[in-house]
Amino acid sequence: MPDPLLGLPLLVVAGWVVRVPLLSPREGHEAITRAAWDGLALTDGQRAALIRGVRAPDVSLSGLVVFALPSRQPRHALRAHASTTTEDGVDAMRAFVVARHHRALEMADDRRRLEQIGEILHCIQDSYSPAHADRDGARIVRMKHWGPFDRRRDGDEHGFPTDVRDHAVVDGALTAAARDAATTCNRYLGLALHQVQGAGQPGDVADAALTAFLDSWALSPAA
Repeated sequence: MPDPLLGLPLLVVAGWVVRVPLLSPREGHEAITRAAWDGLALTDGQRAALIRGVRAPDVSLSGLVVFALPSRQPRHALRAHASTTTEDGVDAMRAFVVARHHRALEMADDRRRLEQIGEILHCIQDSYSPAHADRDGARIVRMKHWGPFDRRRDGDEHGFPTDVRDHAVVDGALTAAARDAATTCNRYLGLALHQVQGAGQPGDVADAALTAFLDSWALSPAA
């Protein structure tokens, strides 16, 4: 039976899947995010903002317009170019998370802040998809690339346009990789919410906590 995702526009399908009414009943990022907020005191409105944010890179108009640009690949835990090394890919992904984290903390509007945090969750989650990266614990041994010509070269890259390894839910349950993603997202959410609530925290203390999280989540092969 053909995969229902094959009928989606190409720019929607590189990453854990998202639910698109009338096109795809599957959930991926949404299911991982719901698992990630387990045990955290969030209102329904805050949860809805996180879901909007985690979906935005794949289904929002702005996300679709720029999805295929090389500069946008790090936010999907993918190498920007076929020639980009895994080390540079991991550095770019970490830089995206740091910049988006600081942007979120600077926002006064809680809804917009949580949507930004949701976009960070999207990146963290993609980094656990076997279609995006090969992992050894926190170490990313190899980050994949997404593009139309990868099948013509040797090496394991993200399928184009879709990749069945991006299915986070199989037989009604999260895959092992998706559960790992949810666990890491739970830790990041706890950190981010703590820093939002403790706005007076010294900058060096907050930065050290973020760096410790990054090192527990995504190390390059040479680190």
